[in-house]
Amino acid sequence: MERMPEEVALAQRLIRAESPSGHESPATTELVAAFAELGYDEAYLDDAGNAIGILRRGEGPTVMFNGHLDVVPAGDPGEWAYPAFSGALADGQLWGRGSCDMKAAVACMAVAARDAGDAGFSGTLIVSGVVQEEVGGLGARFLTEHLHSDVIVLGEPSNLEFKLGHRGRVEMLVELPGRIAHAAKASLGENALYNAARFLAALERCELPSGGPLGASTATPTDLTTSPGGANVVPGKASITVDYRNIVEDEPQMALARLESLDSRARIVIGEEDAVSEDGKVRYRFPRVNQAYLAPTEAPAVTVAREAIKETLGRCGRPFNEGVWWFATDAPYLAARGTPVVGFGPGEPERAHTTRECVPVDHLSVARIVYRQLALAYGAAA
Repeated sequence: MERMPEEVALAQRLIRAESPSGHESPATTELVAAFAELGYDEAYLDDAGNAIGILRRGEGPTVMFNGHLDVVPAGDPGEWAYPAFSGALADGQLWGRGSCDMKAAVACMAVAARDAGDAGFSGTLIVSGVVQEEVGGLGARFLTEHLHSDVIVLGEPSNLEFKLGHRGRVEMLVELPGRIAHAAKASLGENALYNAARFLAALERCELPSGGPLGASTATPTDLTTSPGGANVVPGKASITVDYRNIVEDEPQMALARLESLDSRARIVIGEEDAVSEDGKVRYRFPRVNQAYLAPTEAPAVTVAREAIKETLGRCGRPFNEGVWWFATDAPYLAARGTPVVGFGPGEPERAHTTRECVPVDHLSVARIVYRQLALAYGAAA
């Protein structure tokens, strides 16, 4: 029987280790064990719960491969072609929650770093499997504060395309006032729902900034609630959640001011979140803002990655494409101290967060080779 490739076997192990956001320890401990099996010099969990593997190979740059190990809920089991946490191999695909987003990439990175170390890489290679990416980025925020690297390769699914960044995300809470009254005599009150409707109509007509590789900012209302509630009560307040996706030039405070201009009576705030690590050691309170990120096109770290990926994909018979992700990632947190972040990963992003989540097995073999060559290219360029 043909032996299963190491990256596929490890990806299966990680998929089978269920790891919802905030409870990632089954997957992080599995990854730390894999680091040890692969001969890493250090393999441990940091205080935030991130899985860290380090290979030290003399003088040279510190290159980090990064991915997250938390997954979103699996949804209705009946909608999956194969059980969500089975890691099934079928139809040329590796199936399961987290397969595409993004345990397959983490598995490829772990094996590829070992490959690069064996192939003569000079420097330090770090592979990090972080926690809570799906819910605010606690793991990446902590990692950036405590572990230095010269460049970071982020393995979010990209369909084997080179990625330079993505739009940001600002979660805004909009409150529209009213005055409660009995619905049988609504004229005694002021219906906050009508005020919300006028705000939403103005939001739909609002012209938002556009231009550049990231396209355009967008503002999408995603939730509407009223208070105090009751089918026979004129609502005295309406609350709207707006998911605002911003380009680099459209800073969060600019976006906030733009929405405030739509209605002088609207009270608009950027949401906040409390995050705590699984064991309670690390706590953060931060605004629900994920900054837009775009790596400088001609920066040395970007140029080295572009050339290495293009050459390696060519040898694998694959086309080279460059662009940006349409969803937000941990890149802004990872880059917070000035470290350049570039992206490349196996899997079709459109399958992430769905009950059709899977990743082509041949993507894993290509990604392993690309990550290996990226490490060697960065080592040679130092």
